Amino acid sequence: MKTFLISIFLLAGMSLSQAQTLKTANDSLAYALGQDLAGYLKRMDLPVNSQILTNAFKDVLDGKKMLFDDTQKEEVIQKGMQRVSEEKQAKLKKAGADFLLQNKKVAGVKETADGIQYQVITEGKGLQPTLTDTVVIHYKGSLIDGTSFDSSYDRGEPITIQLEDMIEGWKRGVPLMKAGSKYKFFIPYQFGYGERASGPIPAYSTLIFEVELLEVRKEPLNEVKQAL
Repeated sequence: MKTFLISIFLLAGMSLSQAQTLKTANDSLAYALGQDLAGYLKRMDLPVNSQILTNAFKDVLDGKKMLFDDTQKEEVIQKGMQRVSEEKQAKLKKAGADFLLQNKKVAGVKETADGIQYQVITEGKGLQPTLTDTVVIHYKGSLIDGTSFDSSYDRGEPITIQLEDMIEGWKRGVPLMKAGSKYKFFIPYQFGYGERASGPIPAYSTLIFEVELLEVRKEPLNEVKQAL
């Protein structure tokens, strides 16, 4: 954390015009380090005041007495990071709940008893899967802000998987489909990745999946693999 803060101070105190007139290799190194590490800090999406960061950095360099001793500093950082995390989580939970509340009013959107919403795009006529079945599926996953986080369409190949190995929202939603169907699912965070982040998916995220059920195979996945 100390390294991150020092580097962001460097960045905050240097304007673009200054960056264009760097005079020495050490000046360039300082700016590049600040750019790199400040970029990392920015991706953490912390609500920091850049001017206060700059002031603290200057105070350290000037040898001034700091507002916090080392123990106080660590406590402020720990509690602050925890508070920011909790605020982000509460915001995500509320955003997801508000989205689902409005989404269920959209024409054609249905909701299961446990709160999973879905919309029928195409209704197939084939088999309906059970949890022990192997399914062949094309899908696209996104967040409620439209950010796409995974797509078998982009990879150009559907997935073949046993349904019981998927997230809870799929285990509850896909059995509603028949082979040949295409549905759009809106999955509350409890039935997605819950309170943990997963790759580009933040914790507490409501998930949207377009799911195309291409085939239902009644044999388990290990038997399907042996047959291939």
